[in-house]
Amino acid sequence: MRILKIFSHNENISIMNIKNLNHQIEQSNIAGPCPDKPPEIRCASCIMDTSFYFSNLSVDAKRDLQPSLNLGRFNKKETLYKEGDKCRHLYILLSGEVKVYKTLHNGKQQIHKLVQIPGDLIACDDLFLETHGSSAETLNDVTVCYLKCNDLHNSTERYKEISDTLMQAMSRNINSYIKHIANLGQKNALQRLASYLVYLNDTHQKRHLAGSHLNDLLSRIELADMLGVTQRTLIRSIKQLESDGQINIDKEGFFILDLSALIQISSGN
Repeated sequence: MRILKIFSHNENISIMNIKNLNHQIEQSNIAGPCPDKPPEIRCASCIMDTSFYFSNLSVDAKRDLQPSLNLGRFNKKETLYKEGDKCRHLYILLSGEVKVYKTLHNGKQQIHKLVQIPGDLIACDDLFLETHGSSAETLNDVTVCYLKCNDLHNSTERYKEISDTLMQAMSRNINSYIKHIANLGQKNALQRLASYLVYLNDTHQKRHLAGSHLNDLLSRIELADMLGVTQRTLIRSIKQLESDGQINIDKEGFFILDLSALIQISSGN
């Protein structure tokens, strides 16, 4: 792992602003900045209070985890961990986007997870394994909060509710993976693409991003591999949605013109 930069409390970390939550947190359940860290490296607020997974933990459980938390940055196209590496950390996304994938025997990447929403977990599926079953790579500059697996396991022994929230995260990931496999097996190329665009729109809303433009950091090859189609078929499907008036495209992503039509296509209707 790279040397990771610790934020100053004076930095503007808007991704950790409690006002930007996509769900409401009881004020009495907010742990606030890490009390054990010096003011010059203390964040303005804690991701534990904003993460879908950790926000409902008791203040005592959050504060038990806080001394183990560290803030860090990865550059674009940098690897957080590789398949087969020893499992050492759990990562909580603060900003940026990460792809999680398996490398196939032919060298292609099968992307099975995109981590885009602040507070989402990376490497949660591998917490109780010796080595990682997948690889994780940044799609742009990424900021994470991370803690050592050993420290996390120690905290779970003191607070069972932490184990419960991790099980919830793993269950959610399994359900997403099952849905992805079902899409590959039951939908045609156009339906898979429409499903992906609906997913992008959903994460766009959850990240409180304005406008109808959806940034897509995956290359056409990566997107085709993730959807289980050839690059030629993907491009043909994109052009069809564009010609039918459902989307516009530019070099940075997609404009959704008719979301209801995309939802209908993705469902096979």
